[in-house]
Amino acid sequence: MRKNLELDIEEEIEVDLDVKDDRVAGLVREHEALIGQEVRAADFGALEDGHRESWTVEGVEMEIAIKPVSEVTT
Repeated sequence: MRKNLELDIEEEIEVDLDVKDDRVAGLVREHEALIGQEVRAADFGALEDGHRESWTVEGVEMEIAIKPVSEVTT
C-alpha cells in the first residue's frame, strides 16, 4: 500500500483497520502497539479518506486504509 502512495518506508501513517472476524480483530487490538511500530503507524482510527484496499488473509476479510500523517495534519 505504501508503494501505491509512493511513501518512504519510514514515513508515519494513520491506519484504519476493519477486520471482519472478532477473534482476529481482538488479536490485532492486543498487539496494536507492536503492529504500529512495524508499519510506522502514528495512530489507529477511522479515516474518511486515504488509500483503502480490501484483503483476505487466511480466510479473514479485512479492509485497510492508510494516509500519510503529513496529509492528516494539513
